[in-house]
Amino acid sequence: MTATPVIRIKTASDQRLEVLDGMRGLAALMVVAYHFFARWAEPQFTPTLYAHGDDLATFLPLQLAGEVGVHLFFLISGFVIMMTLERATGLLDFIVKRAARLWPAMLVCATLSTLIINVSGVGNLYENVTRWQVTPVEYLSSIVFIPPDMTASLFGIQQSDMPRWVEGVYWTLWSEVRFYALIAIAFWLSPRSLFLWVWAALQALSFGVDVLQQAMGGLPGGLWPLAMLVQPDMLAWFTLGLVSWKWRDLGAHPALLLLATIAGLSVLVGPIISLAPGVTGISESAARQIIMLLMVGLPFVLFLTGSVLLKPLTWPPFIAVGLASYPLYLFHERPGMVYMYWLNSAGIPPWISVALAVIIVIATALLLHRFAEIPGKRFILGHTLSGAERLQARFRIFRMPGNRN
Repeated sequence: MTATPVIRIKTASDQRLEVLDGMRGLAALMVVAYHFFARWAEPQFTPTLYAHGDDLATFLPLQLAGEVGVHLFFLISGFVIMMTLERATGLLDFIVKRAARLWPAMLVCATLSTLIINVSGVGNLYENVTRWQVTPVEYLSSIVFIPPDMTASLFGIQQSDMPRWVEGVYWTLWSEVRFYALIAIAFWLSPRSLFLWVWAALQALSFGVDVLQQAMGGLPGGLWPLAMLVQPDMLAWFTLGLVSWKWRDLGAHPALLLLATIAGLSVLVGPIISLAPGVTGISESAARQIIMLLMVGLPFVLFLTGSVLLKPLTWPPFIAVGLASYPLYLFHERPGMVYMYWLNSAGIPPWISVALAVIIVIATALLLHRFAEIPGKRFILGHTLSGAERLQARFRIFRMPGNRN
């Protein structure tokens, strides 16, 4: 007797997650576009490093693409982390799953980038670039998500230049990790009924620090630990993602309305201050901030409303890039510059070289996702998750609110 094949029909939830994956792919490609067409060209960098020139670098959406992609990632992260916390059985469960998600790809991508950068001598290929070679401090700091300048200072290590990340985008992972720590502790310590109000207080504190920073042109040295905790420049984007997840269940809940208002004001604090009495018109930086907010917010609003306008993001190649967006995000900028240099040196026309470099980094990301990211995640979960669950079963303090009985 032949078994009847089971046909699985995609649910509305499946389709929404596909759109979210496609949106991750879009965000990653925007960051790649910024790095391959604007980051190392005038007016961002003088003189341009690109053989294909800087014709596109003055195009405002492309200039903003890097920031838009990063902030879109932060929005998605706030949405997903809130969902993950509500489904986590305990604090240790959350920590293990986050580590399994982030660390394997970071280890492999940072190692590959370091090898390519140092072996290729990319700093010598582009003579007008300040040191690009990766030092041991920079590598070790990067794979544990700690700023290299902080690590160097902690251990009293002196370098001729300021220590930097293996890849420039790694700074965002430091922001992500701090957000994970802050929201996990707040969620773990707060009764479920009070969590949104607790987070509103934290976002209000972040907003206050941001206003002080903007008004004074910087912060007093004694406030830097607080600023590092509440991230006045970035926390609002995570919060808007959190609000988006909770809005599905609670609708216009007073705490969500308050959170959305404070986060929105935080994002717009620069433009608001620029319109203070005595200021004529809105500054260029404030205008850019408003444009960026629209570029980030529009696709996410369309996602939340289930708009058919985002249907193209469910195209299988887009979803594939979205699933591999983390390794693509981690591994593209400096290796891509090496690839473009080599291709140009081989006599391949500049615009074909940049197209091939994009294809190479995307193909590499797909391979890393399949053969490094997924197996690494499974390995960590397989060797640590059961232990975390046993600890949570034994010690109620590690369980999330609602799971402590």
